[in-house]
Amino acid sequence: MAEERETRWLLLIHQIPPKPDYFRVKIWRRLQRVGAVAIKNSVYVLPKSDQTLEDFQWILREIAEGGGEASLCEAGFVEGLSDSQIEALFRAARDADYASIADESRELSKKFHPRRADEDARSELETDASRLRKRLAEVAALDFFDSLGRQTAEGLVQVRSSARLSARKGRDQIRYVRCGIHARGRSVHIRGSYHSPGAQRRWVAGDRGNHS
Repeated sequence: MAEERETRWLLLIHQIPPKPDYFRVKIWRRLQRVGAVAIKNSVYVLPKSDQTLEDFQWILREIAEGGGEASLCEAGFVEGLSDSQIEALFRAARDADYASIADESRELSKKFHPRRADEDARSELETDASRLRKRLAEVAALDFFDSLGRQTAEGLVQVRSSARLSARKGRDQIRYVRCGIHARGRSVHIRGSYHSPGAQRRWVAGDRGNHS
């Protein structure tokens, strides 16, 4: 009796009509979104789990509803591709995603200096930092085999988030000074300089009524 081999993988094998083009693109994007990688034309693989089984089942139904055909099966590789080679395909795919996130984070660092930016630039930084964190979390959720690029991407995104917090802190400190002066119940004008958190601040204020 032949020894049973562990079935570590799920395979989705599909045949999609050549037209319309958008449907093929739509299915391809669905497969990318769940983290599947191609091991052959129209053959995609995921590591076996309840979640990945559900993901493939949804895509299979979508293919069938669009007029295509698809099969879903459990698989264990005996010859040809090895498990380690398939794992390497997943790591390469996620490393490419992490590299894209890291590159974008570096570009943001070049374009923005939180202490020299105005309110609109700070707001844009917060939006970009939040988007990068969300994208990083999505990629990490599909990183089934701990790709090496994750650490670099996480470090760069953390730097971006720290810059965002620094920008927000500086902005809130300026607002605090303004609100404190307003609360005194008198009309004032302000001259001053603001350098950075912890640096010396010089403010000169006086009643307008005292000036000629």
